Amino acid sequence: MSEIAISARSVSKAFRIYQNPADMLREILTGKIRHQDFVALDKVDLSIGRGQVVGLIGRNGAGKSTLLKIIAGTLEATSGQLEVNGRVSAILELGTGFNPEYTGRENIYLGGLCLGFSREEIRAREADIIAFSELEEFIDRPFKTYSTGMQARLTYSVATSVDPDILIVDEALSVGDAKFQLKSFDRMRSFRERGKTILLVSHELNTLGSICDRAILLDRGKVLADGQPNAVGKLYHELLFASKPPETSVTSVDAAIPEVTPREHRYGEHRAIIIGVRLLDQAGNPSQHMDVDGAYLVRWEIEAQEDVNDYVLGLLIRTATGMEVFGTDSTFWDRHDFPKVLRAGHRYRFDIAFTNRLAPGRFFLTASISKSNGTKLDMRFDCLMFEVMTRVRRLYTNSLVAMDMRFVCAAETNTNPLRC
Repeated sequence: MSEIAISARSVSKAFRIYQNPADMLREILTGKIRHQDFVALDKVDLSIGRGQVVGLIGRNGAGKSTLLKIIAGTLEATSGQLEVNGRVSAILELGTGFNPEYTGRENIYLGGLCLGFSREEIRAREADIIAFSELEEFIDRPFKTYSTGMQARLTYSVATSVDPDILIVDEALSVGDAKFQLKSFDRMRSFRERGKTILLVSHELNTLGSICDRAILLDRGKVLADGQPNAVGKLYHELLFASKPPETSVTSVDAAIPEVTPREHRYGEHRAIIIGVRLLDQAGNPSQHMDVDGAYLVRWEIEAQEDVNDYVLGLLIRTATGMEVFGTDSTFWDRHDFPKVLRAGHRYRFDIAFTNRLAPGRFFLTASISKSNGTKLDMRFDCLMFEVMTRVRRLYTNSLVAMDMRFVCAAETNTNPLRC
């Protein structure tokens, strides 16, 4: 079998849109076109290897769900070629293939039959499906009485019980509770470790960075970017908040305002620009290293290109994989010293003090100046890299956060219960 799990070549999908249902009949009878074509996918090319975990991101209406439905076989492409190698299990919508009048148990069999199982095979998995969904108390109640979270549990439990070669998940897990989401992602990770192919839609950039090998950004039916999740996530952020669309490249940046680190992704209106971002120690010296529990400053240096009277400063700290650890902005700060207007041609300095609570490791700082409505004047993703170290030998952690714990006392409570 081919090492390619999914291959799409110039795959397009157009839908006919009628102003009212009668126009469809009039078009058939008269031969006069009464519809408009809506192109949901426009000559999409992609190739996904066996064992890859790929995240699909994009704004609403970008074509993500349409692409997944074509790959899953529930929708036919208008043109192009698609090759899918392996057994596919898809969670496209809550309760897909389920009958709302049937009980949860009956829908396990219905869903299993739709996935190609025999009744005997479903019966062998029934107990495991119910246990994973944690719906034992409700399994014999009608599916229509389930909450959206309960529907997500049963849908996911049935779909992943088939041990598919390709698993497709279209945001269905976003409605589940935190505990079930954790179980679901643990199961996806186990699929990944066993070489399964996973195609996942999510608007959570942290999810993409933590589980995906690759991300594909769709916009208006086209592939805008395809690559490393952190880089593609930055372009998606630009697509959401920039005043004009980004270039079709994950490395696009205004050449007149150079990057500082190879990872930096920069965009904005540039009515005001961040000309410098520095990390300073207590003595005021620049540093790319921090100690756990040390006191530091982040210093912005900003130059106004024109008068700006509506601005917010923002700071974000992320891991090397793009997972967000901490963020804040000036709407939460004491702003009594803030200039009301940044005057054209003038430079300004802003300092924020903090005590480092990050655990040892490598991190990246993102700095921004934006309007209060979110439009970015200058957005500098990952413009400063720094290392956190510790001189405290007693500190051991696999977390991203460092907590200083110290011994207080020990006592035999039978003899001296009040000592501690």
